[in-house]
Amino acid sequence: MRGAIGVIFDMDGVLIDSAAAHQRAWEQLGTEIGTPFSPERFRSTFGQTNASILPSWLGELSAERFSALDQRKESLYRECVRQGAVRIYARIPQLLREIRAHDARIAIASSGPRANVALLTDSMGATELVDASIAAEDVREGKPHPEVFLQAAERLAIPAVRCAVIEDSVHGIEAARHAGMLAVAVLTSTPRERLATAGADVFLSEVGDIDLEWLLSALAQR
Repeated sequence: MRGAIGVIFDMDGVLIDSAAAHQRAWEQLGTEIGTPFSPERFRSTFGQTNASILPSWLGELSAERFSALDQRKESLYRECVRQGAVRIYARIPQLLREIRAHDARIAIASSGPRANVALLTDSMGATELVDASIAAEDVREGKPHPEVFLQAAERLAIPAVRCAVIEDSVHGIEAARHAGMLAVAVLTSTPRERLATAGADVFLSEVGDIDLEWLLSALAQR
């Protein structure tokens, strides 16, 4: 009998297109503090953590100042989400239902705060379809360290080798490879060549294009 398998999704750029909401939040924060956050800065930093973006933008910050700005940016982002500034990719949550129908388990593993992950999962109508969620508060190391994906596999109670990761970033694909998982790249934010160099096993234009039978078969044979 086939053993249990897991499918682990990154959030931003995989399940939802959140670039516009993040950009609006950063620009609003810049307006509030009187230091503009330019479109060029957004393009060059998109996908990085706030711990990287804030010091590169504003210089050295006290822990209190960093925490206040970090929390304010994410609050602004959630306001944008509630206003409809994110796009859910095609076939979500239908795809999640199909995965569950094959007795596979589903996790979301995001670098974002837990409040963001919960809000976005609810916005997709997927709260009851996800078996485990990992957010920034749950890990000590960011991608390309594999901790976020290994924690997801542990919570799913499935060996890492029997898990697939769906990712759109170089660091995410590298983290999947470091975790010993099947690395599925979606070409929503990063050129194919860079994802191939990072070690992606297969490529999709968007997550809804996935051949689910192939994916489940490939995992079952690992």
